Amino acid sequence: MAVSLDKTPRLHLFVAVVTNADTDRAAVHHLGITDDLYYDDQVNRAWGVKHTVPGSDVCLVVAGDRSAGYREALKGNSADALINPFFTAPTSACPA
Repeated sequence: MAVSLDKTPRLHLFVAVVTNADTDRAAVHHLGITDDLYYDDQVNRAWGVKHTVPGSDVCLVVAGDRSAGYREALKGNSADALINPFFTAPTSACPA
């Protein structure tokens, strides 16, 4: 049996604070990765940042890593079809 070091890609849920999403002036002011233990902390932190950045929005973003999360955050919220599994399925059933 061959051994492989290939990893199965895993999607992560990020909480972002963004201004001018999906425009050429889009800017990400906060990007926090969530997990089972710190989801509420990340949401609270994002709302704290939102209150200090005029015109910003809190967005939920699904991506494979932080760099991809940043690129997705510039567009605004990810599609509901990507976000919903994080809230409706057991952790082990989240999309890989």
